[in-house]
Amino acid sequence: MTRRSRVFEEMSDADAFQQIAGEHGLQADIDVTGSTHELLAQVNQSDLAFLHDLARREDAQIWVEGKTLHAAATRPNTRVELRWAGSLREFHVEADLAHQRTAVVAAGWNVGDKKGASHRAGDAAVQSELGSTESGAAILANAFGSRVDTVAHELPRDGNEARFYAEAQFRCMARRFVRGRGVAETRADLRVGGTLALTGLGPLFDGDYRVTALAHRFDAEQGMRSEFSCERPGLGRP
Repeated sequence: MTRRSRVFEEMSDADAFQQIAGEHGLQADIDVTGSTHELLAQVNQSDLAFLHDLARREDAQIWVEGKTLHAAATRPNTRVELRWAGSLREFHVEADLAHQRTAVVAAGWNVGDKKGASHRAGDAAVQSELGSTESGAAILANAFGSRVDTVAHELPRDGNEARFYAEAQFRCMARRFVRGRGVAETRADLRVGGTLALTGLGPLFDGDYRVTALAHRFDAEQGMRSEFSCERPGLGRP
């Protein structure tokens, strides 16, 4: 819960993960790539919030098992199939264009080299996750035309950093296009960051979702169940 402001000099994202894990008495199992940064800034953030920012840039997930902090693109063996009116007891879902954009631009300036840095991210950043669904960006473009947003709080020094910032922001936004919450039968392999394969919902909403929140609950009235939230970047075709 403690918020800090500090800088990490000449470190990669993996180095920052390693340092913060050590400060909290954790071992680190880090599987992320990334170049060395002249400066990484943690500005009025908790260590957890800062690590989440670094993970989003690398399109990675972070979690703790026992005394080990993990950071990797995916968690192993986390695809769970749930069917409506069976193992999926309740589900509420919506697709919302209000916060979608057709592209995101990150731009900055390298004072030392006196060169600009810019990158424009679009659907290609989430193409591998869309499958046969249609992204919010594509639907927005067809309905209203181009709507481009700009990353305002990052200052990339070169084209590589600009690409990281722009694509991370676009992925985060795009994945929130279709969001759902539901109740399922409890399983040990249900976990945050995992994939839910939902069926029985119809062509618009059948398919894979990423779990963003999860709570296993038990009481005398409803017994054991798992309440979850999930999201994905695409809407099925009717």
